[in-house]
Amino acid sequence: MGWFSRVQALPSVRTIRRFRNFSLCLCLVSENVYAADLQTILTNVSNVIVPLTAMVLMISYAAGIFMVINALTQMKKFGNMQSATQTQPGEIGGPLLKLIVGAVLIYLPNSTDAFTNSLLGTTASIFGYGSINYQNVGTGASILGYVGGSTLGQQWQALGNTLVLYIQFIGLLSFIKGWFIMSHAAGHGAQPGSLAKGLTHIIGGIIAINFVGIVSIISNTIYGT
Repeated sequence: MGWFSRVQALPSVRTIRRFRNFSLCLCLVSENVYAADLQTILTNVSNVIVPLTAMVLMISYAAGIFMVINALTQMKKFGNMQSATQTQPGEIGGPLLKLIVGAVLIYLPNSTDAFTNSLLGTTASIFGYGSINYQNVGTGASILGYVGGSTLGQQWQALGNTLVLYIQFIGLLSFIKGWFIMSHAAGHGAQPGSLAKGLTHIIGGIIAINFVGIVSIISNTIYGT
């Protein structure tokens, strides 16, 4: 009456064995392997950001070409008077906007620099001198310049550089995403609010890319130079 049957006790035995095996694995790992800390993990992952950026540029270039071809194909029907009479007003806006967005995506480095110069008045670029270098627009160490030269201070500066690098890369992705959203803001089947969402992503992306410069502007505005 107070005893479990063998069938009922079997799941409990299996659970105990799994917990024992898991605990044994943890002991072996803790004794024979050095666990990587958060800084090491973030630093190792950040090493692939530049190759990822190069891949993003290639995808953006291909998407821009496809968008331009698609826009030109859609605009062909507007050259036919019969098609033009059947076209609703405003439909031409869709292909024209896609044509502009496609050109921006093809010349992504130049368009990013142009928006940066327009919004922030700086010529710093992550695509300067024919290579991808996020440090051209600032590093986390410059924000943490007040940290001393001790080992702990150097670790904080390295971590700051890594975190700022992530912010800049996410900003680039946001900038590109904003243009894709903008491509659906006009023409037939335009999505409501696409224009505002696209502009938000574009401006937010530029701010994130130039995160260090924005922090400096805010600091100078509040505390003075």
